[in-house]
Amino acid sequence: MIGTHWLRTASVLAIVITAAAGAPALAQESPIPASGNTDATQQSSSSTDQTGDVLPGDIVVTAQRRAERLQDVPISITAVSGADLQRLHADNVSRLEFIAPGFTWGSQGADSFPAIRGVRTSLVSAQNDPVIGFYIDGVYQSRTQQQSIPLFDIARVEVQRGPQGTLYGRNTFGGNLSVVTASPTDRYEGGLNVDFGNYNSQRIDGFVNAPLSDTLALRVAGVYQDHDGYVRSTSGVEMVDLKEYAGRASLRWTPDSRLEVELHGGFWRRDDAGAGSYGYKVAGTLINPQTGYQSINGVPYAVNPSVKNGSVLVNGVDIGVAVTPGAYTNDWDYQPFERIRENYVSGTVSYDLGAATVRSITGYTFFRAHRSADNDQSSVIFQAPAQGFGSGQQEPNTRAKTFTQELQLVSNSTTPFQWIVGGYYLNDDIFETYQQKIDAPGSTVPGFRADAALKTNAYAAYAQGTYALIPDKLRIIGGIRYSHEKKSFDFADFADGIPNTYTFTTPYSVTSGAPSFDSVTWRAGLQFTPTRATMVYATASTGFASGGVNDTGGSTAIPNSYAPQKVDAYEAGIKNQFLNGRVQTELALYYNRYSNLQINVYTPQVSYFGSAGRARSYGGEVTLRTLPLPNLHVDATLAYLNAEYTRYISGNNFFGASNGADPVSLDLAGKRVPQSPRLKTTLAVYYDIDLGRAGTLAPYANWLHSSSYFTTDYNTVLDYQRAYDKFDVSLRWTEAKGKFYVEGYGNNVTDKAVLLSAVVGRAQRVQVSYGPPATYGIRAGVKF
Repeated sequence: MIGTHWLRTASVLAIVITAAAGAPALAQESPIPASGNTDATQQSSSSTDQTGDVLPGDIVVTAQRRAERLQDVPISITAVSGADLQRLHADNVSRLEFIAPGFTWGSQGADSFPAIRGVRTSLVSAQNDPVIGFYIDGVYQSRTQQQSIPLFDIARVEVQRGPQGTLYGRNTFGGNLSVVTASPTDRYEGGLNVDFGNYNSQRIDGFVNAPLSDTLALRVAGVYQDHDGYVRSTSGVEMVDLKEYAGRASLRWTPDSRLEVELHGGFWRRDDAGAGSYGYKVAGTLINPQTGYQSINGVPYAVNPSVKNGSVLVNGVDIGVAVTPGAYTNDWDYQPFERIRENYVSGTVSYDLGAATVRSITGYTFFRAHRSADNDQSSVIFQAPAQGFGSGQQEPNTRAKTFTQELQLVSNSTTPFQWIVGGYYLNDDIFETYQQKIDAPGSTVPGFRADAALKTNAYAAYAQGTYALIPDKLRIIGGIRYSHEKKSFDFADFADGIPNTYTFTTPYSVTSGAPSFDSVTWRAGLQFTPTRATMVYATASTGFASGGVNDTGGSTAIPNSYAPQKVDAYEAGIKNQFLNGRVQTELALYYNRYSNLQINVYTPQVSYFGSAGRARSYGGEVTLRTLPLPNLHVDATLAYLNAEYTRYISGNNFFGASNGADPVSLDLAGKRVPQSPRLKTTLAVYYDIDLGRAGTLAPYANWLHSSSYFTTDYNTVLDYQRAYDKFDVSLRWTEAKGKFYVEGYGNNVTDKAVLLSAVVGRAQRVQVSYGPPATYGIRAGVKF
């Protein structure tokens, strides 16, 4: 295995070194110049003061599909530069919770669970779509697993909070994560970073940029990273490790001042044990101590209720086997695997017509995620008292082929009327298999498999504009989007798997259909700019997440489709710059009302997805970015969030195991929306200490505080995360010319185990996943 790891590392290095071999000279580092183009791949830029410090103001973003100063955009946005991502050790977007107010990260196995303003990802099967949009270079990524792609050679990442239903459309229900990779430039340059730490972690990433002619430039980048697992089982199983590598090549062609073409092609591979499928640890279950039976109103017992062997009894009732305590220990006796494959190409073509720019954004992605888990999450080998509960394994396997095409026409005028019109097409072809087998010796219990084939064709047309009622002062905002999509599906269910195999013959149920969904979303508001340093805005907007389909299994009690979920959002904010741009503040207040929330509906007979919930959220977010002294940066955020369900009749998972004592359904109105802490604050401080000819010494500290939150809709003690604090620190030395640096770092230095997700699984066991423990290491890099 070690040889394989280093072979992959060498492959990434070979990409970088091969490209570097063509560079005839070394170049000094300088800010990437603004291209003047307004496409979605433009680099962010910022102004500097006389000391050379980058000021927090004048950051360029493309949240409104044109290049604008962050200060001038009437949306709540956090824009993170490539340098900030490196300082943050953001190997993927999960680390953005340290810098973006109102953004919380969760995960469960290969599935990503981001949350923004009371909208959180919870349904991740093929039938469901993300509720937080994820874009790479303007191209939509359709699966939640794609949101954990490694970040390397990045220009910036934008966290756009609140629905983006007009300019982005479907599945930007809670907001967007937009990744903009570094574009090729007209300079010979390159860089290499290496990182070694505990858990035998190693990471190497690099890039080379080479102008091939006066009009054509190439940029090649790659990354390899791995670490040992930080979860161990009592049977010696190791998991929650990482072994992945990725690469990307980009071409930028500018034959004249009007035309710009940028192409990207890349890949991503992950081969490791992973973190299971639906939580890697059983936290326990809820038991009524008076009866010994499970109950939603019971008290927590740290047992695995799937395993009944008489080891733990309550009032004579076998409640399961005791689980091993600790956030990073479980009881699996099966070694899982996780295999992710992605290949993608995308291209943006922009042509300046004079009064407007026409732009085409095209993308194609092949994605596959195949992973496995211990079916009973126990080391006890036992026969199944009922199908699916015995010793064995489960394997979800998802494949997606996604093609998108977008055409835009964007005005180039600055006053009084600015506008954008566009059309969008998506074809998403998904095939997913979930299967499980029972492998206890001598078992006669058959396995189970469910196949889902879904094809989505989505079309949209949109327009948005602003008109200056008072030139340079007061603008009115208006936008509208019409979306239509058709989801064709075929489901097949098998229950005849030969014990200890994944061999199936005949489905017991085959269903198909092709429902269509239509949505109209809009945006309206006012923007007041009394000075270049102050902007005030107020907006009302709507958004939606795509409707979905159900595998009915032949049951007439299950609807074959359910409606899109919708949000009405209201926001007011103010953005200010003080002291010549050395202090920037942003304040946003919002109120969101959610309807047709897509939830799991349970009855004693069947379970399915449905649009049957309502919720509301309101709160405020504050961002402060300052440069109080030359080279001293102090950045802080604060987010208050109150998010609750207002209508939610849910089936009770515990009904069947309660001996008839529990209600069939539950009213969850008033329960808190999961992953929604009432208060979340961050503070980052870093100082570049000038040592003269000896270089620069830069200490860095980051603090995140979160109040408590729940991780399931039931809001039980087993899915509850207490208030916590996390701290990161680092110390970097950079030589005087800025060509080389060495850094020591520690993340989560207090070793706080933070609950990322929970799910009520089989036999009403609550399965959980935790964030990484304390990690530390040393990093070095060179630029040429």
